[in-house]
Amino acid sequence: MLDDRVRRYDAGRVLVGAAGRILRLTDAGAAALDALLAGEAAHPALARRLVDAGLAHPIPARVEPPAATVVIPARDRPRELDRCLGAIAGGGRPPVIVVDDGSRDPCAIAAICARRDARLLRRAASGGPAAARNHALAHVTTGLVAFLDSDCVAPPGWIADLAGHFADPRVAAVAPRVDDPALDMGRRPAAVAPATGVPYVPGAALLVRRVAIGGGFDEALRFGEDVDLVWRLHDRGWTVRYDPRVVVAHAAVALTARRFRYGTSAAPLAKRHPKRLAPFVIDPVPASILALLAARRPRTAAAVLALQTALLARRLHALRIPARLAPLYTLRALAASARGIARGHPAYRAGVVAGALRHRTAAPLTPQLKLALPAAIRSAPRRWSRNRGSE
Repeated sequence: MLDDRVRRYDAGRVLVGAAGRILRLTDAGAAALDALLAGEAAHPALARRLVDAGLAHPIPARVEPPAATVVIPARDRPRELDRCLGAIAGGGRPPVIVVDDGSRDPCAIAAICARRDARLLRRAASGGPAAARNHALAHVTTGLVAFLDSDCVAPPGWIADLAGHFADPRVAAVAPRVDDPALDMGRRPAAVAPATGVPYVPGAALLVRRVAIGGGFDEALRFGEDVDLVWRLHDRGWTVRYDPRVVVAHAAVALTARRFRYGTSAAPLAKRHPKRLAPFVIDPVPASILALLAARRPRTAAAVLALQTALLARRLHALRIPARLAPLYTLRALAASARGIARGHPAYRAGVVAGALRHRTAAPLTPQLKLALPAAIRSAPRRWSRNRGSE
């Protein structure tokens, strides 16, 4: 299916997506796209190109039964674990491994696992979720591993609904939507990659191809181990997808404390993945407009905005895209810059500062500068010329 932000122009031959991504099709390519969307014919090369460009998303078939093992790290919270296991109980369910990560009352965890018919592994000392998940990997024999936190409640058949993504041999992991203010990655499906709309996915609920993750999670990271895994998979050429059709419930408790803890992971992540943890990215022209507005110089800001809109209108016209869209795209670039600067919960920001001080690095505190025009203007001619004449 096409991304819901995609618009088609020039008799369907020009596709314009989010952040100014533009793809021009031949007449044959436009006809093939119509057939593909109508389900009348398969055009795998075109489908692949659209998915790779973020202009379309795969709708995988349901897999029954999925060859997967559920791995649940647990430390205390027996009531939550019982609820989690109860949601995936029943005939035909995949095997379940619970890793007791040094609970203070191991007997309570053991009793729940026995009652819910889950295999129990125990660690004498707590090493965090990364260590607990890695401990289970040596006992997994299936091709897929479904990591699920003990305070999550997954819907029936959630693995079967996601497993079809692995028909694509490039896919290493798929994440559902997690119903939690701190973990929700939004309502739109996406390919997960750094510096995109969905830069990472949480490990609270994550379906992974076993051979893709190698040694698993970085046990030195008490928080942010899921972000690190996703980015390492991306750097190795794997694809990670986000599929919000499946929604996993999560106990949204102690949100402020959790956001602070998540913030402390920014510093060690910045050391492992330089330039990916900037608090915001400054696009000079939108930032200059915002700065002029903040300095109470609205006329100058309006003049810069008008100039940018005129430049974009000229380029859109050359691409056979209605020039009337230029004001909308320019304002979107301005709004995106404002959101990027303002985003971030105060508790998360405090955690970032605390982590930076602890690890003696300013990397996650330093903004990045884009030495280019706003995205809607910058990407159009370059990306069009790269893709022109393609099906």
